[in-house]
Amino acid sequence: MRELFDIIRANPWPFGAGLLVVVLMIIAENFGRGIQGGHAGGGGDFPDAAGCDGGDGGGGD
Repeated sequence: MRELFDIIRANPWPFGAGLLVVVLMIIAENFGRGIQGGHAGGGGDFPDAAGCDGGDGGGGD
């Protein structure tokens, strides 16, 4: 593990670029969903969350 940290410390650009790509992909996915109408169609990663009108995430007692 110490060797890995030494490599990252010596050349942080590839790791920083990889992290930047992941963040940009998450942002792009969220903007894409917003343009397509969000989760109104029931799609996406959490299809059961589309029809929840309770407000508290649950239903009943």
